[in-house]
Amino acid sequence: MIRRLIHLLLLGLSALVGAHTASAQTVRWDPIQGTLAVGQTSELQLVFEDCSPTGQPRLPSIDGLTLEFAGQSTSTSIINFTRSGSVTFTYAARLSKNQRVTIPSFEVETNKGKFRTPVATFDPGAATVGGTGVALDNAAASRLVATPASVWAGEVFTLTYSLDASRNYFPDFGRGQIEWNAEPLVAEDWSRPEPLDFRLGNEPRTGLTYRTRAVARTPGSVRLNAVNQLLNLSIGVTGFGFFQQRQYQQYSVTSATPVLEVKPLPVAPSGFNGAVGDLKLTSKVVPLTAAVGEPITWTLELAGTANWPDLPGLPSRAVSKNFQVISPQAKRIPAEGKLFETTLAEDVVLVPGKAGSYTLAPVTFTYFDPKAGAYKTLTTAATTLTITEPAPFGLNLNVMPAVSGQASVEDQKPKTPPVPAAAPLALPREPVFGSAHSSVPLAQRTVVLLCVAPFALLGAFWFALALRQARVTDPLRPRREARVRLQKLLTEISSAPPAAFTPLLLRWQHDTALLLQTPSAAPTATELTRSPAFQQLADRNAAIENLTALWRESDRALYAENIPLPADWTTRAQTALAATPLPGFSPLRLFLPRNLFPFVAALLLFVVLSPIASAAETQNPVASAAAAYRRGDFPAAEKTYRASLAKTPLDSLAHHNLSLALAQQDRWDESAAHAAVALVQNPAHESIRAQFTLAAEKSGHVPAPLAPFIAPSSFHQLVLLTSPARWQLGLIFSCVIAAGAVGGLLAGAFLRSSRRAIALAWSVLALGICTAITSLGCWLSYGPATDARAAVIWRAGTLRSIPTEADTAQKTTPLAAGSLAQIDQSFLGWRHLRFEAGQSGWVRTEDLVPIWR
Repeated sequence: MIRRLIHLLLLGLSALVGAHTASAQTVRWDPIQGTLAVGQTSELQLVFEDCSPTGQPRLPSIDGLTLEFAGQSTSTSIINFTRSGSVTFTYAARLSKNQRVTIPSFEVETNKGKFRTPVATFDPGAATVGGTGVALDNAAASRLVATPASVWAGEVFTLTYSLDASRNYFPDFGRGQIEWNAEPLVAEDWSRPEPLDFRLGNEPRTGLTYRTRAVARTPGSVRLNAVNQLLNLSIGVTGFGFFQQRQYQQYSVTSATPVLEVKPLPVAPSGFNGAVGDLKLTSKVVPLTAAVGEPITWTLELAGTANWPDLPGLPSRAVSKNFQVISPQAKRIPAEGKLFETTLAEDVVLVPGKAGSYTLAPVTFTYFDPKAGAYKTLTTAATTLTITEPAPFGLNLNVMPAVSGQASVEDQKPKTPPVPAAAPLALPREPVFGSAHSSVPLAQRTVVLLCVAPFALLGAFWFALALRQARVTDPLRPRREARVRLQKLLTEISSAPPAAFTPLLLRWQHDTALLLQTPSAAPTATELTRSPAFQQLADRNAAIENLTALWRESDRALYAENIPLPADWTTRAQTALAATPLPGFSPLRLFLPRNLFPFVAALLLFVVLSPIASAAETQNPVASAAAAYRRGDFPAAEKTYRASLAKTPLDSLAHHNLSLALAQQDRWDESAAHAAVALVQNPAHESIRAQFTLAAEKSGHVPAPLAPFIAPSSFHQLVLLTSPARWQLGLIFSCVIAAGAVGGLLAGAFLRSSRRAIALAWSVLALGICTAITSLGCWLSYGPATDARAAVIWRAGTLRSIPTEADTAQKTTPLAAGSLAQIDQSFLGWRHLRFEAGQSGWVRTEDLVPIWR
């Protein structure tokens, strides 16, 4: 029984293995045939059944079909104990030509061996926009036009390409990059796109226009290659309210292929070297009179618009055998960004070996003028040279080896005084090692509060001094002190022996007279009754009688013999003291002029100072970036410095070094922006200031507040001593010093300080005022650049009212490079800027260089 069970299990396992082995591995396209919309991105999948690729498959090149890898997925399934798996490569397929395409069979390396894919065939179909059913040709169109349509071989002509789309689909042209193969033409780069707006019937359309120039070398009919450009069209909206967002689909728009008629040139005359265009030939000889052995420069210059890539050079020149000729290589100087506008110059040095009169023959140059349809010849004028005998003791300037022999000192003296050599033009310097972290300036409100705070404390100190002065100048102070002494005296009298009464009673009478404000120091009982202290008492007569009795009893105890004080005298004296009225001290007395302003200058100082109050480098270099810069790998250095700034945006030396790397790549606009940021963060660094000046001159723009720093005056040289944040600290510390000096003056006035202390306080006050005014002026000289949200716009572009390039109906305005603004909002890849004059709008993040972020 057990053997039969084991046998059945083995049979089942064999069946499973056989079933698994029977499943074949394949590699195929899905779908393998069908229709692809022309110009519209579709999805094709390369499926690996029961196997997986060992790498990225190398797809064959197919004319008119572009396949871009879009993703990879893996799936596994088990059905009836049979496991199967697949790996799927997804490709974005875009058919650019209206023709049938075939993906040929090709070999793919997998983990189960090599497999060949079957052939896949697709027919062209009409592309539609989303689910609208509208054909792509109706939603967007492009045109390629040659002007003129018929040209001469070698003639420079204009090509105009335009792409437009209906505004109803909110087209997004992206960066406006186009794909075009110029062959068999020779063409310049396309110009920057120009906006295009028009109406087609009742439909508003918008787009871009590009221009270039080209040359056709071979006569005949030339069909130009089509231009392809990607375009995003809106196919609907998702979300609602503020979260509403448009959905876009990408399309490839292909232009027509116009035919250009290229006419052959007429039979060429002798001396024609293939030049076609509009040219000018000039000849210049300097000097016209020279001595034997002195060099003469003959410059020949050819300039204009022509098929310069096909021109071999300038014509040859005929010169007498009595001249030694030195012919350096001719220099081609093309106009910036222009292939067909060039100046070809050749300087020939002639060294005469014999005196006499010589004539330089005219130089001729033949070219074809396409506008006239005929050949033309340019001829320079003949030039006469006068060669004289060399001076007997003149300086021998012959470039040939001099005659052997010693030259005297007189022979070596120049005829004219030497001219100092001109300094070379400025170049980007070596990167600076290390890092220098800057401090972000405080907000203006914070600076004002910190400057006002010392004066607020000064006010509290002033009030404390005034309160002390009020107590000192209180007219009732002697009476209050007398009352306190009387309370202590009565306690001593009650416990003292009779023999000690005499001095105590005398003191009691003296202080009582002070308390009652009597006119004499030893008043009589009658004088006590006239004291003003009793005028406000309700029981005035009883108080007077009680005090009079106490006074007489003290007199008898003092001046009579053996008459003691009554036993209840101290008790009655304490009662009388308590009944004597005395107003309490009023703190409001500190506001009396004699207490608050002990001298008028204190008030004047406070008024003057109030408006004034309201108003490290570490050696840690990026070695890899410096090494890349030295070996000329400037893109690698740029990448490293950008990574460093992403971590430490306040590193002024990183901004400076990035500016150098960008300058070496002729990207002066962005270089100037980083140089400006480095200057604001660390203006005292000499290399940073030099790079700022160089980048500003090369780019042609600079933030307006920083323009005076290019050629700084004496004041702006003072401003450049330190950063805005440190000038703010200087202003705050100056206010603290000034407030302390005013406090010293007030204390001197209240406490009667020495003249030396008061003079010192005046000196410190003057120093504080001067440094505060200087710090305030230097800080404000940086303008809006001191704001923590400040940024420099390095690339000229467009300021938009909403953060999108798709909605071309929005209001826009040009934005100049070098502008300075504040970033107050951000949205995806956009930043909202606010300018000093009140304007605001959105720009792309990559067009900005923040100063403090």
